Amino acid sequence: MQQLPKGYYAVQSDFENSPKDTFTYKGVTYIVEAGVNLFATCAEANAAAIETPDEVLAGLPYEEFTAPVLLLSAGVHHIGGKREDMVVVGASRFLLGEQAGVEPNIFHTEDPTVVPTLNPARVGEGESELRGARWFSRMNITGDNEIATLVLDGFTCSKFFRVADLRAKSDYPCTLTFRNIIHTGPCGYPLYDAARLDADTALHRTVRLENIRLENFYDYGRGGMFAQLNAESITFSRVVINHTSQVFGFTDITRSISCYTKNAPVTRIDINGCYFKELGGENGISTSLVGNEDSALEMHVRDSVFVDASRVGEGFLTPHLANENCSLTVEGCLLVDTRGNRAAVSIWGEGDRVTLTDCRLEGFETAVEHAVMPPVDAPDKIENHADDWQTATADTHTVLGTDNADFTALEDYYAAYRPYYGDQHVHSDCGGTSDGKFPLADWPAAMDEKQLDFAAIVDHKQMRGFFLPEWDEERFIIGTEPGTTITDLENVIDRSMHYNMLFPHKYGLAMVMANFPEFEFRGDELTGSYKYPKFTKERFMELTRYIQSIGGIMVHPHPKTMMASDNPLDYYMGEHMYLEVMVGSYRHHSSIRSYDLWCDILALGKHVWASGGSDTHGGVSNGCVSTFYSKKKSGRAFFDVMHSADYAVGALGIQMMIDGHPMGSELVYRDGMRLTLRVGDFHAPAFRENTAYELRVYTDEGLAYASMFNGRETQHLSLAVQKRAFYRAEVVDLTHGGFRIAVGNPIWLDGKEAETEAENEA
Repeated sequence: MQQLPKGYYAVQSDFENSPKDTFTYKGVTYIVEAGVNLFATCAEANAAAIETPDEVLAGLPYEEFTAPVLLLSAGVHHIGGKREDMVVVGASRFLLGEQAGVEPNIFHTEDPTVVPTLNPARVGEGESELRGARWFSRMNITGDNEIATLVLDGFTCSKFFRVADLRAKSDYPCTLTFRNIIHTGPCGYPLYDAARLDADTALHRTVRLENIRLENFYDYGRGGMFAQLNAESITFSRVVINHTSQVFGFTDITRSISCYTKNAPVTRIDINGCYFKELGGENGISTSLVGNEDSALEMHVRDSVFVDASRVGEGFLTPHLANENCSLTVEGCLLVDTRGNRAAVSIWGEGDRVTLTDCRLEGFETAVEHAVMPPVDAPDKIENHADDWQTATADTHTVLGTDNADFTALEDYYAAYRPYYGDQHVHSDCGGTSDGKFPLADWPAAMDEKQLDFAAIVDHKQMRGFFLPEWDEERFIIGTEPGTTITDLENVIDRSMHYNMLFPHKYGLAMVMANFPEFEFRGDELTGSYKYPKFTKERFMELTRYIQSIGGIMVHPHPKTMMASDNPLDYYMGEHMYLEVMVGSYRHHSSIRSYDLWCDILALGKHVWASGGSDTHGGVSNGCVSTFYSKKKSGRAFFDVMHSADYAVGALGIQMMIDGHPMGSELVYRDGMRLTLRVGDFHAPAFRENTAYELRVYTDEGLAYASMFNGRETQHLSLAVQKRAFYRAEVVDLTHGGFRIAVGNPIWLDGKEAETEAENEA
């Protein structure tokens, strides 16, 4: 038996129950020493790895190694869960699993449309599995040292494990290679992520994905991405993706993330010998040069198969060819849409350098189309006329013309109010169990810099912050954010969730702790903390009703980040709860998916209000504000606005009334009702020139009104109300990807007020 040679660092799964002096890899047993070249976790081995091997072990398909090598045994290797188990790469590394060099895919030459078979050699106990937990499971590449090479070879990656190169600059080039990897998920985050590079950096990044397999992958309904890469050269070779709910990439849903690498003349993407089927995310395989429209991006696709490789009606390949320096070549490929489709390739932009050679297309009306680009110009005012007129929308409505509309009641109601902007979900550093990184005492000054007026502070597991002298009564809304698992949900992937409890006074949380002993609160207001109890659905709804009974608010934050279910009602925790429809930023994938979830819940007749926030744990953010109208500036006044639901989530004010009743009202329909609406008071940091915004009014039966405007002036609209369950309004940024910049709460007309009051009293 030989010693494990210099430069190799062994990681043993189930370390506690395994030998501490031997390590077996690819059938060969080596002598090792725990703590020197044998470790329990990847994080420990990574920290110890300093030497480079002089020889290549038997069975490894490498000629030499230029950096330390981590050998991972067969079995499960837990990555993350605790910060100390997070893997942070700050130097060149090779991470090799038991199946390094063993391809996962067997391609079919007789019928290339058939999904490549999983290699039987990659099934069973011989796999080295990198299993992520919800927290700290991203392998981060960071630091200022030279990282010339990172290789991951021969793994099954499950749950939340993923890789991200966080560097925007470095003094050295770098090649990232991922080969012979099987992804099983589920995971709602980008699996392969590389940050945008600075224009003046020497970090010339190359990314290679070779022999990758991803099948029946679920992204938590979050809009997670397969690849979000910024690199001078990106190569996909023999990559198989079969049925995923992910957005493929290379850009995001709104196509607002540029794929161009600023420190190189050309960004090149190569896709060779791959197989793609049933890509469930938006835009197929897409690129973007937004903000870099004069730059060059080339995409070359060869000998690859695409079967239903997009959403229905969308192109399989949707590159942004912004100018004559951009190009797409497709050679020797088979593209089949069994559902029928317009075009296999949908070009975004003015470029026309598209070449298809020796390709077979089935199920398309045409090979290539140029997509209609988003509008840039819009009028000062939304569409209206002097006389009443009919909308040409799915739910046709009568617009009261300017000669007949009456906004007196709306103007009188809000005459004493002014707009305020704030964040409904933030975390601070106030000591105790808080996990924010920005001191509570520094928040007011930073809020002024960001033009914010209020913030709901929801630090975890405690009430300490409310009682500190630095608590700002003029700005802060009182709250906390626990977590739980809903134990009796059926047919779900993940039953966990967080929830924000907000209160009109500082003793609201103490009242909850006293009436729900499962929190096991211990200590006083400054030193005490509570646990995260599990609940049945019924018990959690009791908690919701109790919080509401003492004047509080129950919010389901970032709903698509944790819980994972196909049933919208699993996210519903009682009438008049709040659901975050904007998460992190207006255009974030979680915002898009959470908004869709809210719409699904509304369609089921549930009275759920919209909220949103940055969920910042760092500095103050103004990227996900809400617009409140209040008579005065105080934490309690802002709480009261939120409690009323008469506000817009987003950076634009919405004031809407039906017969004198504002958003958040619950009415009984009567003939002759009139809706009046005012949109204005843009939060200055969010406003963008040369942008087409669109005002939309929805009912439970669909779109009732839509018209563009440029955001510079206040808009007014009045509709004749029909017998509908609800009305609500929103504003969409059409120019920069179709994301919502403001979402107003509904006015309900379904006569459920008495019913919901009875439910809450039960």
